[in-house]
This record gives sequence, structure tokens and C-alpha cells, in this order.
Amino acid sequence: RRISLLVCSKTPSTTQNLTDVTSNGWFTVEAQRLIRHFQSWDKTKVIVYAIYWGLAFMILNVIVFQYTLVFLSWLIQTTSDMSLGMVTLILVLVGLTMFLLPPVPGVPIYLTLGIVIIPVGQEIFGIYLSIIYAIGISLALKLFACTLQQKLIGEQLHNFVSVRQLVSVNSDFIRSMKLVLKEPGMGLAKVAILVGGPDWPTSVLCGIMKLPLLPILFGTLPIIFLIIPTLLTGSFMYMSDIRDTNGQNIYPWAGTAATVFTALTAFVQFGSMVVAAYFLEKVVSERADELEAIPIDEEVKLADEKGEVRRKAYREISKWEKLPLLAKVTLILSLMSMITTCYLVQIFAADCFVEYQLTYNIDVHLNGDWRNLVKPLGVVANYLLLSSTVLYLLFNFWAQRNAVKALASGGTRDESSSLSLSDESELL
Repeated sequence: RRISLLVCSKTPSTTQNLTDVTSNGWFTVEAQRLIRHFQSWDKTKVIVYAIYWGLAFMILNVIVFQYTLVFLSWLIQTTSDMSLGMVTLILVLVGLTMFLLPPVPGVPIYLTLGIVIIPVGQEIFGIYLSIIYAIGISLALKLFACTLQQKLIGEQLHNFVSVRQLVSVNSDFIRSMKLVLKEPGMGLAKVAILVGGPDWPTSVLCGIMKLPLLPILFGTLPIIFLIIPTLLTGSFMYMSDIRDTNGQNIYPWAGTAATVFTALTAFVQFGSMVVAAYFLEKVVSERADELEAIPIDEEVKLADEKGEVRRKAYREISKWEKLPLLAKVTLILSLMSMITTCYLVQIFAADCFVEYQLTYNIDVHLNGDWRNLVKPLGVVANYLLLSSTVLYLLFNFWAQRNAVKALASGGTRDESSSLSLSDESELL
């Protein structure tokens, strides 16, 4: 359906309703309705979300695709003279550190193992046995990380409100997980949650609930079906860049295989999450009485209410019509910088970065300095990204500080809020 925005652009028709085009100005009634709808948006939130999306785009296209490639190339080059045992130990320690961080999933860890272990292991086992060795190390690493998350963090630190709050123990999602995880035996629903649930919260929740370790580890074993395609993706990425002395690709099929297993990894990852979500939704709909009977963690509830009070105050302070001119200019400049840098690296990628492959050598292909990866236009894009991030952080710092001040003075009290000013002061 075509929508005419300007009165002069409306094509005359003997059957049209004249009220569709009548207007006191340049725009049609429909265009005026759309303009009013746009004006009703929370412009601050729209701009902030646009900055977030731009940042996510830059992380994937620059930090991950460009800089991580150089880092992995350096890692392969550095570990090439080390023993397989030493390389394995380094990767296990790094992988454990990443697993113990709440936001980090397992996929990048398995991918790195598939890329780095193969060049070292192929001298001892050959390339295919090295892949099997890396799969075994990945599974052992996952199970060991689950053990630490459950026994060290969940059980030993369960008295800390911040730990239970990070797990979101009062949410319907986690309360549903509790009902499934405490069931005896190892049913499909429990396995789906252990495999498809978020890594850190699931294992830590098992520790908070003081569940026995061995059954949990047994139920986690099907994670191998995610490890295999992920690790093979990394291995085939490395193999696709291996060339003989004549510059011919030794494994010409590896690039296609890497693409196939990338898609398979995404399918398994997403599929496991969908299955876990299905069983949790089933618990919510069919076992509502049991769900309601689970006691609320009052300490976490109080901490959540405190955070919600601050978020409401932040939203009130950051409303576009209430922002001072300097805050508006800061936010708009941040957005403009982010938009510009995204267009630069997308449209002029060849002018921003030097072509670089996983098997390249920094000394040979970048003249010994990894910074040579970035061309002058890429430097401009990086500075724009940095300026956008700094400007947004300055705006966020200003808004957070003023929200706290407003709460302390009672200046953002919402008449419809269920929390009185005395409650807010107590929460703060």
C-alpha cells in the first residue's frame, strides 16, 4: 500500500476519500499522523539504542573480525614452538577464566581451541587426531568450569546477595529452572536446561540449590553436540588458509566446510535454547501453583527494588524534553560519530584495513607491527568509535549522577509509584 506524505504527491482519484488528503499544511493527514507518532517516541531511548546497535556492529566487524584475527594469528605464531602440553595448559587457564565471567558463553572458547591447538598438535597426531584431541579438551574444560561455577561460586558464595541477584533467583525464568532441576532423575527437560540454558547462571543456580555434582555433570554431557561443530568451524577456518610452497591451498574444501559448520553451530546453539525455553514455558503454564509456592528471596527483592527506583529516576532525568542543551548535543554527537564510523568500515572496508588471513605472519605481512593492519581511513574510523563511546559514557555518567541527586532530594517522585520517598531513602 502506497502512502502519500505530501499533499502535492497525492494522485487524484474519483474513488478516493477526500478526507485522506485534506490538510492545513504541506503534509497529508496520514503523514501528520506518522509525524505525531514519531514525536511521541522517547527520543533519548531511540538515540541510545541506535548507539548500542552501532557499537555491536563495530564489535563484530572490527574488534572480532579484524583485531581478533590478528590476535589469533599472533597466538598461533607464538605457540608454534611450544609443546602441546604447554599450549593446552595456557588455553585451559584462559578458557576457565572466560567461563567464570557471567557474560561469556562457551562458543568463542571452543572456537579458539579449534584454531590454536591444531597447528601444534598436527606435528604429533596429524591434523584429524588433533581435532579429536581438541574436542576432548573442550569437553573436559566445560565440565571443569561447570564444577567451579557450581561448587566454588554457587555453593560457597550463595550468601552474597549480589551473586543471587546476578542469577535473578526471583525471576519466573529461574524459578521455573528450580522446579525442573530439583526433579529426581535426568529427564529431557533437565538435560535441555543444562545444555541450552545460559552457562553461568545455570551452573551457579545448581550450586545455590546445593544439587549433587555428578548427576549435573552427567546431564551436561550432551554439550558435546555443540562443541563438535563449533570446534570444527575453527579448525576448518585454519585449514582453509594452509598453503603449500607453491601457494596452492592444501585443503580447498575447508573454507566451504567452515561455512557449513558455522551454520550448524548457530542451529545447534539456537535449537538448544529454544528447547530449553519450551520446557520452561511449559512449567510456567502447567505448574503455576508450584511456581507460586517457591518463596521469594527478600534480600534480592529489596536489591531489585533499589535498582528499579534508580532506573525510573534515570529515565525521568534523561527524557529528551528535560535534557539541557549540552546533554542533547553530547548525545547527538555520539550518535553521528557512531553512524559515520559504521558507514566507513562497511562501505570502505578495503580502505580501512589491510587484507589479513589467519595463517599470515605479523612480521612478514604487517612489517612486525600489528598496528599496520589499520590504514589511515581505519584510524579515522577507530577515533570516531572511541569518541562516540566516550561521549555516550559522559552523558550516561551525567544522567546517573543527576538521577541519584534527584532521588536524594525527592525530585523525581512519581505520584503513581508504589514506593514512597521514605521507601526510596531506605533503599538507597
